Amino acid sequence: MFPTLKDNPDYTSVVNQRHYDRLNSYIEDAKAKDFWRFLVALNIRHVGPVAARALASHFGSLTAIEAATADELAARVVASQVGVVRWPPRADRRRLVARLLAPVGSTIVLTADGDRAHAFARWLDDQGVATALLHSDRSPAARTDAWRQAARGSCVVVGGRMAALAPVPDLGAVVVLDDDDEALQEERSPTWHARDVAFERARRCGAHAYVVSPAPSVQVSNEVPGAFAPAHAFEVEGWPRVDVVDQRELPPGSGLLSEPLVDAVRATVERGVLAVIVQNRRGGVRLLRCDACHELTRWDANGRPLWDHDTPADIELKPTFCIHCGGMRLRVLSGGVQRLANHLALRLAGHDVAVVDAAVPTAPEAAVLVGTEAVLHRREVRRRRPGLVAFVDFDAELFAARYRASEQALWLIVRAAHVMAAAPRHETRVLLQTHQPDHPVVVAAREGCPEVFLVEEARRRVSYDLPPHSALAHVRADDPVVDAVHAALSETHWSQRGVGADRTEGQLLVRAPDADVLAEALEVGLGAARAVGTARVVVDPPRI
Repeated sequence: MFPTLKDNPDYTSVVNQRHYDRLNSYIEDAKAKDFWRFLVALNIRHVGPVAARALASHFGSLTAIEAATADELAARVVASQVGVVRWPPRADRRRLVARLLAPVGSTIVLTADGDRAHAFARWLDDQGVATALLHSDRSPAARTDAWRQAARGSCVVVGGRMAALAPVPDLGAVVVLDDDDEALQEERSPTWHARDVAFERARRCGAHAYVVSPAPSVQVSNEVPGAFAPAHAFEVEGWPRVDVVDQRELPPGSGLLSEPLVDAVRATVERGVLAVIVQNRRGGVRLLRCDACHELTRWDANGRPLWDHDTPADIELKPTFCIHCGGMRLRVLSGGVQRLANHLALRLAGHDVAVVDAAVPTAPEAAVLVGTEAVLHRREVRRRRPGLVAFVDFDAELFAARYRASEQALWLIVRAAHVMAAAPRHETRVLLQTHQPDHPVVVAAREGCPEVFLVEEARRRVSYDLPPHSALAHVRADDPVVDAVHAALSETHWSQRGVGADRTEGQLLVRAPDADVLAEALEVGLGAARAVGTARVVVDPPRI
């Protein structure tokens, strides 16, 4: 007898040298992979990809994890319960969202798009999943039935803002689709965002919360760094083809109907496919283009140049020269959708051009539709599968006097991609006319890489101390009420805590270092104003 099997000289190993080398190569390859993948492979309960990334990022090695206390590990796992998935706008995300549903209990899926909510609910029903569709476009009776089904639990609630309040007793997960969609924010007082309500519910219940979006908001990206993203090639293919018309290189007098734009529209309608033209000029911002350097100068509705913050509000002073080169020949970039449609109809003989606005109940069956952003929300437009969505004045979005202007401009491109998602990618495209082809938003859309914009926008928010690195509130009321709030917040105590209040006629913008300080300041300011009157307060205003 031999003490061990290997001591027997007649023993032949079942693992020859070739197999031995191959197994070792597999082990070395696994060691070289990301540490979080190794943690996932250990199959630890409650440690999936989200928690594994958080643990790997914080501790860095298995030795550090072994040395950590149970409380430290639990804190990192709880913090990892919120995950962000960056998913391109044209790609089907139904199966992705289905994988994020809680295996036990109920899940709330929030999406502001009514058509997509209905389609996803039908798909879940076909998969045998108990689904409650809770959306504002359903009848009161249908919403009541969905509310009762949610109260019974063990279901998936799909809907818009109101779904965030669904009375599920066994919440296991929350999935927010397209968290940057402004329709998820309630405009009535008290204002609230469905994403924030859903995340707070998930935190209190110990449930997982996920955001799935082509371009997650800067706020979510700041709270949950390191979004999951598919392979680069898949993400690029999931974005629409984007053509950029550099208006600086156009001949003088081209206006908004440039030759590249008209040619693109003509080529689309001659194929029998719908073309959509968007001119989304909102608010009082005006744009001037210098004929010498082709740069843009802006001023607001009161006539104050936006580069001169000290100009008195009662002085109407429109720029008479270019602030970039001093040139005296400035061209006004203006014109409404009706005028644009009339001029386009003259250039497209034989093709119908129609205007779609709030007064039009149903979009007409015209070859070309011209309208504001609202045209992209029309159900009948999406069903016609447009082949072209052109933003004729994209600078009006990029340079709007709002701190979220760039983020909202990128979201317009996402919405255009949603409208064209049903058609093959090679048959569709988005056309952007701009004087800034190197703007991060334009580059991100053209390359199909939203991270280009998110990194630059996050850097800008930090530099200017804008949300999410501060907290804002917009107060609107009669002048006596605004005066009372302003006086209460002008005390030295609040300035020492970093609270500032900028007053204009009938409104007040309150800024604080964080949401807690802002809440305390508003409590004091509004308490002082109650004796005078009432005020409307919007926290985290989307259009400031």
